[in-house]
Amino acid sequence: MNCEQLNLTKWMRNGLVLSTAVISLSGCVAAAVHTSTYAVKGAPRDELLVQAQAGDTVAQYELGKSFCCMGPGFDTQTATEWFCRAANQENADAMYELGRVYLGDVSRSLAPGQKLRALAAKESPAHAHYWLTRAAGQDHPDAEALLAKLDNDISNGDLAAARRFATEPSDVACEYDDVFID
Repeated sequence: MNCEQLNLTKWMRNGLVLSTAVISLSGCVAAAVHTSTYAVKGAPRDELLVQAQAGDTVAQYELGKSFCCMGPGFDTQTATEWFCRAANQENADAMYELGRVYLGDVSRSLAPGQKLRALAAKESPAHAHYWLTRAAGQDHPDAEALLAKLDNDISNGDLAAARRFATEPSDVACEYDDVFID
């Protein structure tokens, strides 16, 4: 079986219906993992941590990505801490990831448990719009596409909040627990 024949789980959000998945591990695993998320990787995280703490924005982004976003070994709060550090130093990839997180796209894995957890993800369209706008301003193509979709769906209130964030960026909460204060 090749990668094109790989049958993946189909999810229906409104009914929470999970159809059975048939996954063949015949050479497609690397492609699936690469396109979905980092596996829990302790050693690379340790290597990235040194560089990230030294201010390397690419390492900060990669470290955030390694923690993003839900499930065993993942931590959305830690992911956003590193994404925020990189984004505040103008890393467009980190800005894009923050936009995705704040749109509720916190599952980067094909694992069934990940997708189920994502159904309960919190959203802040205003924060998402703010970060996607900043990334799109740096010509990030994925951010531009996601922002265009968000512009069609965002409420007037959330759009007004995003515009306020743009005029007072120092007042914008960045980290997950700060955005979603319980």
